[in-house]
Amino acid sequence: MKTKLFLCAMVLFAGITFNSCKPSDEQLQKQVTAGITAVSSAISSEVKKGEVTLTGVVNSPDLKAAAEKAATAVKGISKVVNNIEVQLPPPPKPVVTPDNALQSALSSAVAAGGTAFSKVAVAVKDSVVTLTGEIKRGDLQKVMQIVSKAKPKKIDNKSLKIIK
Repeated sequence: MKTKLFLCAMVLFAGITFNSCKPSDEQLQKQVTAGITAVSSAISSEVKKGEVTLTGVVNSPDLKAAAEKAATAVKGISKVVNNIEVQLPPPPKPVVTPDNALQSALSSAVAAGGTAFSKVAVAVKDSVVTLTGEIKRGDLQKVMQIVSKAKPKKIDNKSLKIIK
């Protein structure tokens, strides 16, 4: 009986000692905050019972992963719930040149191509370039590069006859 009572007391004592050795949620919160602040100030965290929840918005998946890694590295954290959102910046809008300027630039560029482009006509409407006439197969890529550099909305070369 005394042995059982002694063993129960030891188990209780060990449980209390083990629990008291764990860092508190407040201590863990401070360590996690220090780690994720180094990654991004747009991320926040909350620690409950050794589990941390990350929230916020970042502009790259790498920052999201780095914040999770920083939180996981804190000794005493048992689980990380990563609710950080990644919002990539929108792609830049294409620069569309007004029709008159585009027509002038392309006509000059095609004319500068000499005899290779002499039978190619360029028309522009609503920033859509239409190529007509005829061109040698070997020169097609060159003329398409010239037109592409002007950044039209679209290039229509269906009416351009390709000769050998």
